Order: sequence, then structure tokens, then C-alpha cells
Amino acid sequence: MLRSDIKAVFLDAGNTLFTEHASRPEIYRSAVQAHGVASIDLGEVSAAMEHAFADLPDTVDGNFRYSSAWFQAFNYRVLAECGVSEQKLEKAHLSLRKHFEDPKSYYLFDEVREVLELLAEHGMQVGIVSNWSDHLPNLLEGLGLSELVSFIICSADLKAEKPGRAIFERALFRAGVAASETVHAGDHFERDVQGALNAGLRAVWIDRAQENGQDREGVPVVPDLRGLIRLLEAQPSPARN
Repeated sequence: MLRSDIKAVFLDAGNTLFTEHASRPEIYRSAVQAHGVASIDLGEVSAAMEHAFADLPDTVDGNFRYSSAWFQAFNYRVLAECGVSEQKLEKAHLSLRKHFEDPKSYYLFDEVREVLELLAEHGMQVGIVSNWSDHLPNLLEGLGLSELVSFIICSADLKAEKPGRAIFERALFRAGVAASETVHAGDHFERDVQGALNAGLRAVWIDRAQENGQDREGVPVVPDLRGLIRLLEAQPSPARN
């Protein structure tokens, strides 16, 4: 039996429910090499990605971060710095976009479906709250998760992102529950944990690498979503403000 004082569970998407088969730098290096750059070090690709992310503002020509237009601007910056010619930028960008929108580029963590099914059986409101493109609903459908969640909120569509309060407040509105009755779980301490706590929610940190012990600053740390279920079955509440 899950705790009666918890009415909703919000979950991050990437690296919480699923992850990519290859790392982001590896994905970008493959695109760079497929479009005219014979050889490039992964470190150079990583640096180009960091530069583009640091240089681009949250909004580009009215398009919020991770939207299709913002993503194009980001990719052009990365690809150009890695040596892709101007004539091949668009084709390389489209190849990356196709990759990231393809469910086959990702895999679910082993316990995800089991946990989502259990939460649904207990009548729990489950929302996906993620800093992601507006393609996230299609991606989750392709991964077979859409029917197991109550709603999906992505930052590109809302034009607000974690750790800001607005995205959590929209999720609470969709769920129709109070912040104190809600747990948000995700893999990023600042965005998922601190963001949720600042919005008044309870929080659990998903640390799949198990590098951060069992507790950090009073926040429960679990290795996977089964650990979240164990917390929801236990008497102590997940961390809250």
C-alpha cells in the first residue's frame, strides 16, 4: 500500500525513464563525420556543445530552448565549430533531429514500465515534467509509456523550464493536487530536486550511478524508480521544504 498522503508523482524524462544508446558527444561526432569531417576527437565535440549551450540565449527569435527552431540554432553552432561546411549544415542538422525524435535511439530503464503500472494501479496521478522538446509526447508514445501517465509537460511547449517554479506549478494545476501531496523524482539535483523543493513539492533524487549515498541535504537518494516505490511504501516522507 502506498502512502495515503501522496496523491501525485511527477517524473523527469531523460536519464530517469530512459536514456540514449550512445552519449550525446558520440551522436554529434557521428553526424559530423557523416557530413564531411574525416576525424574529430570526442573532447572537441563536447567543447563545441558546451560553447553553443553557453552562447545561445534561452530564446532565439522568439523560440524557447529545445524547441525545433532553438534546436536548429544550437546544432548549427555545434556542427560549424566541429568543421561541417555551411553547405552541409542543414542536412547534418536534419539527421540529428531525426535521430533524437526516433524512439529507437533510446532504451527504457528496466523497472520503468513495472513502476508506472504499479502507480496506475494505485490510482496515482503520474505526470512527466521535463526540460525537453515539444516532440516528447510522440517520443513517449513510441516508447510505450503514454498510456501509463496522466499528462506530459515539456519545457519547450510551456516556455518555462526546471528548476523554475512555473513548470512545476503547471504540473500541479494539471494534476489538481497540492504541492505538499506531490513527489517529484529526477536525476538532476538542481533542476529536479532543488526546483521541486523550491516549488513546495517533495523530492527524491534518482542517482543511477549510486555516487551520492542515501541522503543529500535531507533529500532521499535512490538508485532507480523501485527505490521511489519503497519510499512511497515507507512511513518517512520524501524530502520537503
